[in-house]
Amino acid sequence: MILDLLNGQETRWGVLNWPPIPGLKLPSASRRRAANSAFINRLRAFVDGFIQTGIDSNGVETPSSRRVRASVDESPIMTVSADESPVVIFDEIHESWRRNQPRPLLNGDGTTAVGVNQPRWESQDAELYARDMATYFFQELLASPFWSCIGKCVNPNCKRYFFRKRQRKTAVKRGSYCGNCKLVGGAERTRLSRERAKLEMLKVAGQAWQDWGSRGRRTDRAAWVADRVNKVFGKTRFIRPKWVNQNREAIETLVGEEPQALLGEGAGGGTRLLPRSRRVKAGQEAG
Repeated sequence: MILDLLNGQETRWGVLNWPPIPGLKLPSASRRRAANSAFINRLRAFVDGFIQTGIDSNGVETPSSRRVRASVDESPIMTVSADESPVVIFDEIHESWRRNQPRPLLNGDGTTAVGVNQPRWESQDAELYARDMATYFFQELLASPFWSCIGKCVNPNCKRYFFRKRQRKTAVKRGSYCGNCKLVGGAERTRLSRERAKLEMLKVAGQAWQDWGSRGRRTDRAAWVADRVNKVFGKTRFIRPKWVNQNREAIETLVGEEPQALLGEGAGGGTRLLPRSRRVKAGQEAG
């Protein structure tokens, strides 16, 4: 039911959004619509803020580390929403408890428990009642075994909430995708994997690019750099001098180096040092 509420497939969240009850004095239809928006915005904001606490600065998600109260040395944990201003999750739960007092319960074995019932409609502010109802359903999620199983699809064209079949034992490194977007997630993971591999190759190429220039080699620079890269990645990603030429700007940017002075274009667009006599002549003309 909570999942259906989050995805807009269920609307019966409280008395203000049930069919009219005879004899019950309810707010106007416009006030009830506003309350409905307040409910769904707050419930999603709670869940989004809760999910965010399990995602680190590198985008790696660890659902088991989610929480609603910050440590002493941390900033308060806030709701996350584009539709309303952020609020402190723990404070909102505490204030809702004050308005809707939990009741102590006595279990059959003599132990005690705390019972949290749905807020009762008592002709209070409609939107406040709606937010208290959102707090109630959020607490129900936290008290269930599924608090670490809920996720939100990172596909910008989807963004649906979903439940995983079982708790994740490992971190989610490339974003959470629902069942309908697994192919999108697979394609995105492949793209990111290729980008990381290319960056590692560019780093090796950049070092080789600098080594070639510092030793004044007469061999074709692109061919020499390609050979150095292939010594590291050749078994899985063999490249040719053309790859170096195509990525020359990225390599030079990576090493923070301007195009080398007194360099001519080699065969196939590569670069090479000019012959000594031409370098001397070029130096004299420059002088």
